[in-house]
Amino acid sequence: MKRLALISIALVSMLAFAACSSPTKKAERVTMDFVNALNASDYDKARSYTASEQAKAYVGLVEYFDSEKSDDSEEAKAARAKITSRITRTEQQQDTVICYVETIEPSDNPDTLNQKVILTKVDNEWKVVEVPMK
Repeated sequence: MKRLALISIALVSMLAFAACSSPTKKAERVTMDFVNALNASDYDKARSYTASEQAKAYVGLVEYFDSEKSDDSEEAKAARAKITSRITRTEQQQDTVICYVETIEPSDNPDTLNQKVILTKVDNEWKVVEVPMK
């Protein structure tokens, strides 16, 4: 009887784990890692989540505009650390996942940026392939 209970618990645990690691959840995790790397000005890390020239060019553009600000003060670093991002919606279309990300920069008059991040599987890993610019 104990053996049957242990097998049942193990089976339920494996099913729960499999449900939690759905393709959409994995793609969302990659999206948030990508966005958080951009927010932290870690452009090499952000590039590691990309798999297309368009996505790499997007990272390069963000890096360029960030370098133009050239504010490496402690106050600027603290402000960047307070930037928050969250996924508001996710769509799965065959082998593509589209994540809609909302990023809020804290200030007296907070700026909100809404982005669409498109991912696809490359070598069995989710990678950012497009970040459309409005």
